[in-house]
Amino acid sequence: MRISAFILAAGKGTRMFPITSDTPKPMLPILNKPIIFHSIERLLEAQISDIGIIIGKNDQIIPSYINSTFPDLNPCFIVQEKALGTAHAVLEVQDYLTDRDFLVIAGDSLFPSSFLKQLSKTHLKEKNDITLTLEKMEFELMKESSTVDFRNGRVFEIREKPQTPAEVLSELNSAALYMFSVSIFKVIKNITKSKRGEYELATAINKIINQGGQVGGLLSERVCHISTIRDLWRFNLKFLQETLKGEDTKNLIGNNVTIKESAAIKNSILGDNSLVKEGVELNNCVVLPHTTVEYNYKNALIKSDYTECFKDNEFPVI
Repeated sequence: MRISAFILAAGKGTRMFPITSDTPKPMLPILNKPIIFHSIERLLEAQISDIGIIIGKNDQIIPSYINSTFPDLNPCFIVQEKALGTAHAVLEVQDYLTDRDFLVIAGDSLFPSSFLKQLSKTHLKEKNDITLTLEKMEFELMKESSTVDFRNGRVFEIREKPQTPAEVLSELNSAALYMFSVSIFKVIKNITKSKRGEYELATAINKIINQGGQVGGLLSERVCHISTIRDLWRFNLKFLQETLKGEDTKNLIGNNVTIKESAAIKNSILGDNSLVKEGVELNNCVVLPHTTVEYNYKNALIKSDYTECFKDNEFPVI
C-alpha cells in the first residue's frame, strides 16, 4: 500500500530562542544539513516519496530551501494558519488524503529509515488505527514529554507530562513519529483544547482507545529529538563521532569557511560561511552558519550573536 508522510514544521521553536529567531527550527543544522533535509532523505530511503510539509503562516524559508534542494520531490506545503497544537496540525492534512493510512513525524525529530519502514509495515500488518513510536525514557525527561501504558503489543493509555512518579505509567514515552488511519480526523474534530489552549494528539489517541480502537506501539532504540539548544549541540557531536569514527580528523568543515592562521579546531563542526579568527581554540564546538568566532570555546554552540556553553559531563559518548 502506498504511504504518505507529513512533516510537522509549523512550530516556532520558542524553547530554542534566540537561535530560532531568524531560522525555523527544522532548518537548524545537524552535520551542516537542516534537520528537515535529513528527515526527507530518510523517508525517501524508506521508499516513501509522497511527502507533505505543514508550515507556519508566512513561512517562505522552508519551501524555498526544500524546492531548491529536492527539485524532483514536488512536496505539498500545507499552511497551518494558527498554531493550535499537534492534533490541529494533523487535521490540516485531511484534504490531501482519501482513505490511505499515513505517517506523521515532527520536524525536529530524526529516526532511521529502517525504522520508518518497520513502523509502516507493523501498522498495516496489525491493522491498527494508530501505531505509536515508543522509546525508553527517564522520569525527569518524561516531565516534559509523556508516559505510555503499553502491554502485549497494545497501548491502553498515553499520559502527557507526568509530574510525579505516581503518574508514570511505564518507562516508555511516545516519540514524535506516528502512523494513523484516516479515522483520526473524525476524532480530532470532537476533542476539546487542553489546559495549554491546544488540541493535543494524546487527547485524540486516548479517545480512540476509549472508543475501542486499536492502538499499537513499536519500540525504537534510536530517537533523535531536538527540543533545546543543548540537544542541538549534543546530537551534532554525537553524529560527528559516529560519522568520523576511525578517521584521523574529527572535524566537519562547511562550505566557504575561513580558518585564520594559528587557530586550533578539535572535534568541532564549522557551519557554512563561518570565520574563525587568529589564535582561536575550539574544542567540542558547533559553530552555526555565518558566524564569526573571536574567542576560545570548549563545549559550546556558537552563533554570531549568541553562545551557550555546556559541562564536560554533558558531552555525548558513543
